[in-house]
Amino acid sequence: MSNLSALQVIARPRHQSGQRTVREIYECVEALRKRGCGVALRWVPAQEEDFSMGPLAKAAAKRATRNECVAEPAAFQARLMTLRLLLNGQRHFAAIPERVGKWYRKIDKALPGKHTRKLYDGMKTKEASVLVQLRTGKSRMNSYLHKIGAVESDECACGQSAETVEHFLFRCRRWISQRDIMLRYARGKVGDLSFFLGGKAASDNDKWQPDMEAVRATVQFALATGRLNMDQQSTTD
Repeated sequence: MSNLSALQVIARPRHQSGQRTVREIYECVEALRKRGCGVALRWVPAQEEDFSMGPLAKAAAKRATRNECVAEPAAFQARLMTLRLLLNGQRHFAAIPERVGKWYRKIDKALPGKHTRKLYDGMKTKEASVLVQLRTGKSRMNSYLHKIGAVESDECACGQSAETVEHFLFRCRRWISQRDIMLRYARGKVGDLSFFLGGKAASDNDKWQPDMEAVRATVQFALATGRLNMDQQSTTD
């Protein structure tokens, strides 16, 4: 990596710009860890003669600026920029700056840190993959696929609304029976994205910790629907 500033931001996320990207890296690195990937990122000066990958990286960067290029899901981006140090982050929680995307501020007010690792500890690869999709919003759901131009409409197959994460988790009529696992655990919390996705809400105090049982219930619900699985067809009621 030739951008030293970017590397420093990833290692010590505070209130710099680019928090959205850093957040996605934190989410995805945990999923990659479940696959046994150990990736180290080091800074290499752009003029380093022995850095054979330099020309390839520069060519790829130029291709990414073309008008016809479409952003890839974060899960693929994170494979290019992960850092072992992220797995050992031990930082205090702080408020997410207003300039960070609305989606991220909506589900989690805490900066990436040790709670991110806690969310994925003990999860299998499929489970971690599903949680990454739900927390980043970059998923197989039509709202995101429509945003990147992969499908013509963001409408859910139920015909009632756009297929967003919130609609999928709490309102879509196709998954009534599968949703029972979430209702049994915390019926009174239905509609609370932060609670079910392991995020810190604005009303939570400094001693807040994610409710892992709620997170696991959410993941099990998503897996039961098959909607976010890469190797499984969706099933409906």
